[in-house]
Amino acid sequence: MSETDAATKPAEAAQAPQVVEEQPQAVDDKPQAEEEKPASAETKPEAAAEKPEAPGEKPEVAEEKPATNVDGAGILKTTAKIDHDNHRKNVKFDPSTREVTDDPEVIRKQVEFYFGDWNFPQDKFMWETCEGTSNKPMAIAKIHSFKRMRVFQPYSSVVAALRDSQFLEVSGEEGEEVVKRKVPYKPMGENRVKVEAATVYVKGFGDENPDTQFDLESFFAKFGEIEGLKLRRTNEGLFKGSVFATFPDEETAKRFIETDPAPTYKGHELKIMSKRAYCDEKSELIRQGKLEPNSQSQKKFFEGRDANKKGAKDRDHRGNRDSDDWKKRRDNDQKHGFQDRRGGGRGRGFRGRGRGAGRGRGGRDGGRDGGGRGVKPRIQSTAEETTTNGKRSRDGDGAGEGAPAAKKVDTKGEAKAEAS
Repeated sequence: MSETDAATKPAEAAQAPQVVEEQPQAVDDKPQAEEEKPASAETKPEAAAEKPEAPGEKPEVAEEKPATNVDGAGILKTTAKIDHDNHRKNVKFDPSTREVTDDPEVIRKQVEFYFGDWNFPQDKFMWETCEGTSNKPMAIAKIHSFKRMRVFQPYSSVVAALRDSQFLEVSGEEGEEVVKRKVPYKPMGENRVKVEAATVYVKGFGDENPDTQFDLESFFAKFGEIEGLKLRRTNEGLFKGSVFATFPDEETAKRFIETDPAPTYKGHELKIMSKRAYCDEKSELIRQGKLEPNSQSQKKFFEGRDANKKGAKDRDHRGNRDSDDWKKRRDNDQKHGFQDRRGGGRGRGFRGRGRGAGRGRGGRDGGRDGGGRGVKPRIQSTAEETTTNGKRSRDGDGAGEGAPAAKKVDTKGEAKAEAS
């Protein structure tokens, strides 16, 4: 599912894969990180007899250490511990390790990725800033502030690179340029199934380091172009050692899975399967009681819907609803006819528990029998909330047994007054 401003989206930066063209730089950075890792790691396993040995023997210790982190199938395991006090420390991704560049092709590919069909619908910051399918322009200065974009200098080189894009459109005065898609994003719909079919699950990458994102992009680039690469993480943000990689189509994904000899990572075996097969395998393990399901679902944002937010399915495709502003929610409901709303006030009128359940007294859309799904409901005034028996429905109507009865209204007296 993208990186954003460090102040607003610290965890998502590690999930926004970069395009193939940037991989050579990632390769240049990797040796530096690999040389530093053994130096810090060697102090833990070394015995007293090994400490006085010459520095030239240190790499041998670093090469032998991963062997203790391999399971019975020869797959690298993760050994990092979750930091429950500060989840940000669980994410090791650090794009600042890369060299500064003004390469227009690399710049263009990265920004096009942010707006692309794979990243855009699942990148909450991008989606809400551009208001989804409304395709509102975004300030290039804001994009340039993303962690991964800071290595592209100067700012003018970013603007110049985007002006030559066939996918994006740049406008605005100098220093205040904005960018948007030339063709607005269209909801994926049934095409989402095709994307899932083109996605593979790969496990065996071990613990994360600052270069892991770039390292894995280079790894998959050897097998062809990929649309997106998502590092799988725990609810606390710790890398699980596995990824979901999306290829252009299902056939390309199958070729990767059937590659012979099978791909390896740093000399170790990998577990490779389609995402569909992976999900089926996990479901079967849960059914057999061999795996406990995750009680806390991870954040899943897609096309304006946030699975972690109550009422997420009521969000429109523009993704511009403010969950903290009840007026905006009310106006949106009026405009879209309370789509996907449950009838009967509190839920569905409690399905017959209490008075007026299912007959329209408990809610604004007439409950189950109030006009059917094909008729758009409307906001009722206070006067319209009275029923044929002369009683006004209460806000808590149908709220369970033992609730106080609704106050009676003397309609006869009012009728006499009107007659006189």
